[in-house]
Amino acid sequence: MTTIPVVVKHSGQKYNVDIDTTKTGLDLKLELQKLTNVVPERQKVLVKGGQLKDDVRLSALGFKPNQTLMMLGSAGDLPTAPANVAQEASSADADSAKVDPVPAGLVNIGNTCYANATLQALRKAPELVEAVQKYQGQNSLTTALGRVYTNLNSGEEHTPFGFMERLRSTFPQFAEMGQMGPKQQDAEEMWTNLMYSLKEAGVAPAERYFDGQMAVKMSSAETDEPPAESYDTFAKLNCHISASTNFLKDGLMAGLKETLEKHNEALGRNAEYTVTKRISRLPKYLTIQFVRFFWRRDTSKKSKILRKVTFPLQLDVSDLCTDDLRAKLVPAREEFRKAEDAVEEARRAARRAKFQSMETRKEAINDSLSEERRKELHDNIVAKIDPTLADDEGSNPLGIYELVAIVTHQGMSADSGHYQCFAKHDKEPGQWWRFNDNKVTLVDDAKIEQLSGGGESDSALILLYRTAEY
Repeated sequence: MTTIPVVVKHSGQKYNVDIDTTKTGLDLKLELQKLTNVVPERQKVLVKGGQLKDDVRLSALGFKPNQTLMMLGSAGDLPTAPANVAQEASSADADSAKVDPVPAGLVNIGNTCYANATLQALRKAPELVEAVQKYQGQNSLTTALGRVYTNLNSGEEHTPFGFMERLRSTFPQFAEMGQMGPKQQDAEEMWTNLMYSLKEAGVAPAERYFDGQMAVKMSSAETDEPPAESYDTFAKLNCHISASTNFLKDGLMAGLKETLEKHNEALGRNAEYTVTKRISRLPKYLTIQFVRFFWRRDTSKKSKILRKVTFPLQLDVSDLCTDDLRAKLVPAREEFRKAEDAVEEARRAARRAKFQSMETRKEAINDSLSEERRKELHDNIVAKIDPTLADDEGSNPLGIYELVAIVTHQGMSADSGHYQCFAKHDKEPGQWWRFNDNKVTLVDDAKIEQLSGGGESDSALILLYRTAEY
């Protein structure tokens, strides 16, 4: 290792820094952050040839011992929430925006809405966010992602220059340029590649909490051979859209059965096989992609299927599972339904009380369901969870999910239009944050129901479901 002592000037102060020439510009910026409290994204370090870039090797810059470098950039004021919230849903309570701070958005730096929407959706998995923030390995994309989430958690909108540089250097397809600047990209490709990179980096929740297992059986009516059985890992489920697809479950079921033709040694010819799949392990977070885009040769674009396909806020996938897993899910699932009935009865009691304000309605529900009663309902569910599922960290022991985030697309093709994220409010039932890059507004369930497609307006592309709370 070769180190060169230099002096860095910033805001009237001088800092003695030993530069490790085997490291990158980003590594130097991280060292300067420790000294100045200025995050790398706000730093402008002036070196020979211009500003210091994150991915440049320091050995290539020809630093001299005791050379003086100039650094610009401020640590900024104490984090504050954005001042204005646009209330888009007429039925939402006007005081809700005053109670909780508005989550921070991401600035669009040239057709980067696909990345902004993806990163906001994945924030709904706190286990993943915490893991990337604590990451200390060599995967620079994971490190950059951790900085994005740290900055967003401060409450200020963030400009993800460093992350986009790392994304484009790791996956060059996202660095494509057009006549007007960076090209628009496919958010689903971004999601898939990012999760792959996190798994390669050893970020455990990316695999343990997001990956499921599928039991696959392949058989042919043309032969007496027993079915071939295997197990595959899946990171997401596909909702295929045909002329008869109206509901999410229709598309999911269609993806669990297919026919194919392959050579059979015993017959000495090709035979038709039926492949059936059933889920044998459910992850805590279930990712579902609407397969809305297809390649058109005449336009050389990924064109969009506009058909309306409705999706539920709560998803029961027990009928997509193997018989063995479904049997394990039943006891806790039934206890969960009983608890839901108790909560619904409390809500009906609150409505009958005819309270006027949202706060008073909540108090009525809480009065109907005492802390002891809520704990009893929770404990009843836990007692019914199958032991093998209880021991499987990052799995879903109920088979029931709740929708927590949506990545939507507006437009006619994957490589054009606009992407946004809708993320469920953590505290206010029926309320959602709409992340239109750095513009964050509040909407209600009625808006979410309008994201089923049917035109060029916002339609769901990726759904992120989380194990239902119990």
